[in-house]
Amino acid sequence: MDFLKEYKGKYRLKSHIDQSTNDFPRNASGTIETDDVYIKCKQNCQIYHYGKDILVAYIPSIGRGHNILKSLGERLCNIKYNENYTDYNILYEALHKQGTILHVMENDEEIEFYFNSKNIDLISEYLEPQTFGANINPFSTKNLPKSHYKIPSEDTERYKKIISSVTDNNALLISRITQSFISNVMSKNIKFRDKNMSQEMKKQMLKGKEFIHSNGFWNQYLEYLQEEISNEKSSKI
Repeated sequence: MDFLKEYKGKYRLKSHIDQSTNDFPRNASGTIETDDVYIKCKQNCQIYHYGKDILVAYIPSIGRGHNILKSLGERLCNIKYNENYTDYNILYEALHKQGTILHVMENDEEIEFYFNSKNIDLISEYLEPQTFGANINPFSTKNLPKSHYKIPSEDTERYKKIISSVTDNNALLISRITQSFISNVMSKNIKFRDKNMSQEMKKQMLKGKEFIHSNGFWNQYLEYLQEEISNEKSSKI
């Protein structure tokens, strides 16, 4: 079963994030681990692929997990529990015997249960998978964590003044200059020597200008920006 191919376009697929890099998990060669994908569901629940045609429902709340399994027990096995009932062994055995829920695992904080992919529509009634953004690739940069770093207004105004002579049609020029500054100037600084700048930006959860400013290169960047814009104009005369 190709999990990504099967459910992309139907549900919102996401990949877990490597907390040490704020990037998608990668193998030793730097290639993204495409197996680490899950369906995003309501209240931080997930559905992920276990193997072959088996899926796993992950519920990060023991109370919510019990309520879902009790509802399934009542629906599939005609087992009714009052809200104070705390022994779930009979419920789990009945669900397992019925065949829709293949296995249940729980600890003090969360519950996982296994089921066949043919029953995903039934399980979806309880986990409520997200459909908005179903066509977004799980490895899109849209899914990477973002920082809320904000450049101070006085520094933003200095930047706007410099680029004021550049028309909207030349917005790509500003982007190219910014990337050039990061690649050709910042990368040579001792702070970033021998580091992959793209990876550093992901690790800091910052883009272009915010990355430059937060690392103390703003004044140098504005000088570089002014010079490159002037050079661009001179070349067209």
